[in-house]
Amino acid sequence: LLQSGVFVADVLYYNGDWAPNLVEPKHTDPSLGKGYDYDVCNAEVLLTRLSVKDSRLVLPEGIGYRLLVLPDTTRMPAEVARKIHGLVAAGATVVGPKPQSDPGLKNYPDCDAEVRRIADEVWGNCNGKTVTHHAFGKGRVFWGKARREILRDDGIAPDLAHSGGDAFIDFIHRRVGEADIYFLANRKDRPESVVCEFRVSGRQPELWDPVSGGRRDLPQFSSCNGVTSVPLEFEPHGSMFVVFRRVATSPTGKAGENFPKFTPIMELTGAWQMSFDPDWFYPTNGLSGEAAKGVVTFDRLEDWSKRPEPAIRHFSGTATYRKTFEAPHATRNKSVYLDLGAVKETARVRINGKELGVVWCAPWRVEITDTLKPGENLLEIEVVNLWPNRLVGDAGLPTEAQRTRTNIRTFKKTSPLRSSGLLGPVTIQTTDRTAARR
Repeated sequence: LLQSGVFVADVLYYNGDWAPNLVEPKHTDPSLGKGYDYDVCNAEVLLTRLSVKDSRLVLPEGIGYRLLVLPDTTRMPAEVARKIHGLVAAGATVVGPKPQSDPGLKNYPDCDAEVRRIADEVWGNCNGKTVTHHAFGKGRVFWGKARREILRDDGIAPDLAHSGGDAFIDFIHRRVGEADIYFLANRKDRPESVVCEFRVSGRQPELWDPVSGGRRDLPQFSSCNGVTSVPLEFEPHGSMFVVFRRVATSPTGKAGENFPKFTPIMELTGAWQMSFDPDWFYPTNGLSGEAAKGVVTFDRLEDWSKRPEPAIRHFSGTATYRKTFEAPHATRNKSVYLDLGAVKETARVRINGKELGVVWCAPWRVEITDTLKPGENLLEIEVVNLWPNRLVGDAGLPTEAQRTRTNIRTFKKTSPLRSSGLLGPVTIQTTDRTAARR
């Protein structure tokens, strides 16, 4: 389902080779504002692939647009002017200044005269100031009126709007048959709780998790005036699919929260036994015995880059944390999770020798409900960080002692180190079993 369908957007920007680029990659046009997505086409697409159906601009793949936005220039090739004439006559809505001349010299000066003649028909007396709209054929043109205002006046609400002040929730919308699929991404490095308003009505919202692959209904939502409002929670830089493909059971959905609430019941404090990959644990000056082999004890969780030992401070690779702990009580009828707090950069988790998977983004959490055993449990966490710290360390070693090679010359022995390792806090958390698996 996620690999098919068509992209849904309201606005098509035309960037001609003869005009300055109208649109930067994935930015918010101030005249359009947030909540309306857009696409960009060149002259070839406009001239050979764009047509009009039911007052919408369409491509052969079925993608449709409500507005065609032209570059902010009064120059336009004659063949483009002829195409615009046909699109508007067939019912399209075009936004842009009235053209006055052809940017080329082919058939000059007749080309300029043709452009002005077509513009007088299509734009009429529209001047972008006192007159901002002109109807022609089945369509219309606008000049000097904000794109967002045009869509709002046509009764077209934003495809996605949200509460949350300065939250930045980016989105892509695809349609597959009767199903609407939204991919949402939190563009900020902080958690967000927002109410998202989707331009969809009468259907049940579902959450599809792009990390775990899990799918579940979102029971808390409301629908009104063609818009469905859904409370959503995002992790820092987190993402999700929200899918509408089934008729809702009732106008306001079922009672219940969309996201389970996790309650910490135990923190794993104290010492951790550490095993660093010995092939990348160097230099070992000042260390002896097992420590020289990368087997050390951390009295508490620490950032590797803050440690005094050069072999740890500059370590890049895999290190394993080990700790035993007593299973907590009062977990009956609860789902139990191990939350790692924060990890730089990825972690593989095992409890009592059972693999529980790899976590590489927030939430740094794995379920351990069926893995915990009464009494003592062995926890092992393999953490892998990035390469820069080792490159920085090698930059301060003699050439014969270095084990890394790179053509990137930005890493110096004085370059800042990157935070690495299991930062924590590591906690045992519970949530209502029904809510967690809903």
